[in-house]
Amino acid sequence: MLIPLTSFIVGIALLGFACFAYFGNPIVKSIPGIFNLKGEQSFAWGISCIAIALILGMIGYLGYIDSSLLRTLRIILGLVGLCLMALNFFQTTFSIPTEHITKYTKYIQLEPILTSLSIGILFSIFLISFFDYNYGGDAFMYHVPFAARIWGIVTPEHYIFEHDTENRFLGFPLLASFLQGLFWKVLQKPEATNLVCYSSLIILLAYLKFYLKIPFYLGTLALLAVPMVHMHAARSYVDLPANVGVSILILTTYLFYTNKLQVNNKTLLIVFLSSATAANIKFQLIPVVFLILCFLFPQIISKYQQNNDHKKMGLIQISKTLVLCFVACLIIFSTSFKNIILYQNPFYPVKVEIAGVVLNHNEAPPNFMHENIKKLPPALRWGKSVLEINAFDSRRPWPWTLGMDFISWEEEKFGMGGYFGGYVIFNLLLFIYLVCKRRDTESKIAIRLMILMTLITSILPQSYELRYYMYWMIVFVSLNCYLTCRLVETSPQKISWLTPRNVALVAMAFMLIFITKTRYFFTRPEFSSFSKQLERTDIINQDLLRSIKDGDQICLVGKAPHAFFYNSSFYPDRNYSIKAEFDMPPDYIAEKCQGRKILR
Repeated sequence: MLIPLTSFIVGIALLGFACFAYFGNPIVKSIPGIFNLKGEQSFAWGISCIAIALILGMIGYLGYIDSSLLRTLRIILGLVGLCLMALNFFQTTFSIPTEHITKYTKYIQLEPILTSLSIGILFSIFLISFFDYNYGGDAFMYHVPFAARIWGIVTPEHYIFEHDTENRFLGFPLLASFLQGLFWKVLQKPEATNLVCYSSLIILLAYLKFYLKIPFYLGTLALLAVPMVHMHAARSYVDLPANVGVSILILTTYLFYTNKLQVNNKTLLIVFLSSATAANIKFQLIPVVFLILCFLFPQIISKYQQNNDHKKMGLIQISKTLVLCFVACLIIFSTSFKNIILYQNPFYPVKVEIAGVVLNHNEAPPNFMHENIKKLPPALRWGKSVLEINAFDSRRPWPWTLGMDFISWEEEKFGMGGYFGGYVIFNLLLFIYLVCKRRDTESKIAIRLMILMTLITSILPQSYELRYYMYWMIVFVSLNCYLTCRLVETSPQKISWLTPRNVALVAMAFMLIFITKTRYFFTRPEFSSFSKQLERTDIINQDLLRSIKDGDQICLVGKAPHAFFYNSSFYPDRNYSIKAEFDMPPDYIAEKCQGRKILR
């Protein structure tokens, strides 16, 4: 305890010293040589970096951030601080005027370098999505099997889902699975199911570039510094495309409120496609989409009336508009409407209770939270996860995973984290500075948006499992990038240190920490194809597979989430039928297996 405490105290002292020296406070005037450092940015930033590195030692001691990750961050901060102080030393010792340094450094253009780096990383992630097969339970258990069922790639004659999974197929939103199956069918390779997530990332970057006018390199690096975005970008989970839809919808609403968009066919199409995408991929996002549309429609109606003040809307025109809105709502919420008609429950097969009436269902909502997590209010539970307080576990292969899993559902750290706590804090500080500096309409609306979005997101079901609601971080980062660019464009007083390039450099530093801590698994392709997955002995019992004979009617028990790999469609010249089932009590298994030969 003594060393971290001493480090913390010294760090606070150095941070105060750097501020006093930079602003020329009389307290340090009596110290020889120090008062001459007034206004020396490189010295002040160098000392501050070293001070923060020392202060972070206490955070590591208290266990708020993973120690190995924190060690890397502290080393980087220390090296940056020493480099800045060395630059200041040479500049003052050899009396090098600042304008001379500027003269030579202006020829160093970082933007093309950052753009090239962004393209290189995106291309590397594309190679993963095209050549590497998945890892992760949800993709194996139902996302990819659903895609195969929809497109007839694997028929029920060869593989039947578990009873609960079959009901999920009947009720869950299936747009992402439909698109995954389309890529699989067209490209004739199951690895292509990854391209849905990758395509959604590219669509988001294009939106940021063309509608928010955020430089390509800034949008790319800022988003890929978020572990959840980076990890999901080349996998067959469905969280990223759904949250990209919500993010675009929220940012479009923001642009309407700041008068940056007008009502026309193109913007209305964006609203419709983003809403329909999100609501038809994940149940959790349907209430979010509905709330956003409630805020958005008044703006659309208001702007439409402003654009048509000189025109009189006849009864036919009004009727057409109302019919169009009704049809759009039917499509956006088509999954829920379908479930109401067929199963009398908009969220079938999940249990829903309305005014004491329990609707038709097949499964109860998840209830596997650890007691320490369950006793926290939802907002605090979410905040703890966002800041990644006590979120890391050494049993995971990397600090971050797709679902922050690899441990039991009932454990305290399950599902916690995924946004990179240090990066969240950086964005929070940047956001506060930007809105305080600008104080214009865009900033005020951004504050209201973030407060409202935070309040709603934090109380949503399972909000602490951040992958379900990663739109919060995507919008947060995007707003910071947008406000930074707008500050540079509109501020009469240029702020040399706050530029899109410098924000991108900070984001790049966080991204590189993530890449190294995950040992490049989510960034560099391994060229591990689906056929290689089928040969693995750790996920497929090869002896059991060889024991199945052609024509067998098998009930495969307890092999989730990899039961799908046993179906005969993946093995040429084999023909047998498999029904998967979870490892449940014998009576349940006997009932659901329906006389098939049971294998475990």
